[in-house]
Amino acid sequence: MSIDRWANLNLLADGADSQSQTRCECKGPASWIDRATGVILCKKCVKKGKSAKPVLELTATKLADWRTWAQETLGLEAAAAKKLTKVAIEARAAEIRLMPYKAPKAKGVSLQDILVGMEKCLNGELTWLAQAQRIRLENQPSEFAPHMKSIQIMLFTLLDHRLRTEKGWTGTMEFVNASVKTKGTDAGVGKDAKRSRKVAGIQKVTETLTKAGTASAATAEKLAWWQGQVKQDDLADAFLMCLDAAVPKHV
Repeated sequence: MSIDRWANLNLLADGADSQSQTRCECKGPASWIDRATGVILCKKCVKKGKSAKPVLELTATKLADWRTWAQETLGLEAAAAKKLTKVAIEARAAEIRLMPYKAPKAKGVSLQDILVGMEKCLNGELTWLAQAQRIRLENQPSEFAPHMKSIQIMLFTLLDHRLRTEKGWTGTMEFVNASVKTKGTDAGVGKDAKRSRKVAGIQKVTETLTKAGTASAATAEKLAWWQGQVKQDDLADAFLMCLDAAVPKHV
């Protein structure tokens, strides 16, 4: 087996690498964002003065707190501050302050916006995907994650349509149960064991690459790359679903 393409892409950022969307340039965890430029920074880089903007000095974030901040920092009169909404004051604050960073979650984003992100992502990835004979998508539990189930079906439909119409693709797609990722491990089951399964998957990938790396320089390079990734759980999911597909099934 060989790994030709292995990436964790963020559909909420039009398919940009996920790690670049949640980590500072120094690879530290993002704590602040300059909304005007989209640059995210960790606490250490802020302390080092990597941004000319100071951080937002506001702990309580109720509307009254924002209005008090607007009077003290923006120099507004109480009457003028009272007319502004929280969103409006926050937008004014973002012009002169670094704002707390919080990674967006798919659950809070409309399916329409996610579809736009999928389209842009596939513009860059379709050539890679067209080389596959078989594509596996993780099956999402509709009773626990209806939003993710919708995203699964959207991705299946869009991917199949674009591959066949734009690339003349003749391959197959299949839905795969999440349990295949932790076969042979002592990971727990059920919603409460999610962390256990993530850890088990990451360990399984590390063990597989470590073993294969002793016989292949290319795999040793992939192992080094893998060990440098901060967000490994989704990468592990993709790897293990492919690994499961390659293992011979005995009747």
